[in-house]
Amino acid sequence: MICRQLFLVARGVWLEAIRRKEIYVMVLISCGLIAALAQVRFFGLESLSKFYRETTLHLMSLATTFTVIVLASRQLPREFETRSIYPLLARPLHRGTFIVGKLLGVWGAGIFCFGLFLMIYIFGSLSMGAPIYPMLLLQHSLLQVEMLLVIVSMCFLLSILVNLDAAITFGSLIYLLSSAWVTFSNQIYGSADGMLRFVIRMTSWVLPQFMLFDLSEKNVHGDVWGALPWWVLAQMTGYALLFSAGYILLSFMIFKRREL
Repeated sequence: MICRQLFLVARGVWLEAIRRKEIYVMVLISCGLIAALAQVRFFGLESLSKFYRETTLHLMSLATTFTVIVLASRQLPREFETRSIYPLLARPLHRGTFIVGKLLGVWGAGIFCFGLFLMIYIFGSLSMGAPIYPMLLLQHSLLQVEMLLVIVSMCFLLSILVNLDAAITFGSLIYLLSSAWVTFSNQIYGSADGMLRFVIRMTSWVLPQFMLFDLSEKNVHGDVWGALPWWVLAQMTGYALLFSAGYILLSFMIFKRREL
């Protein structure tokens, strides 16, 4: 019964997401990038070809992430705005099932979006004769999918705590500033005092480090970098599941206490 309810809620979100234009606009942008790569290859600039392929992988991740942030942040606020949540929860549908179903639907839409980007990237690389390293690309795709799960969970929590615009803004800022904060904290941690070290540690426990899920550079320079060991992938999977579970649990606890 619960599995069927999860499936129905997730299916509704997924179908609505793929019918909207945002995903396909991002795909068209990716096509433009692949066309630019083909021109670089045409002039024989191999170093620039690597640079643009790495940039394309970064932009694929960026575009998919922003699409997911918007989709995840507006799910619950829109339900309250249109009042469609009331007939849903009036049925024998648990609030936890409702949240997890919504989350799975948005996550599925994000995977669909990333899959479209990935197919275009592979086709463009093959058409240019650029090398593809299957194991590294598979690991990169797996880590990106895990990162999307963390982002969806985080944005669901933000959408419960703040309004729609703030949730999208905070989610985007956390994602964009994650790499900068990691670099900054690593540089100052050694010389920081006790209180600042505590703040850095607490921040690393509360906010995920999204740069860990990005293997774009390794994919382009696969002739130098080998595939990640399986135990590293297992640790990254556990890292993603830990943050996702924490965000989902907090979302449920807050949503459960909210008066409808």
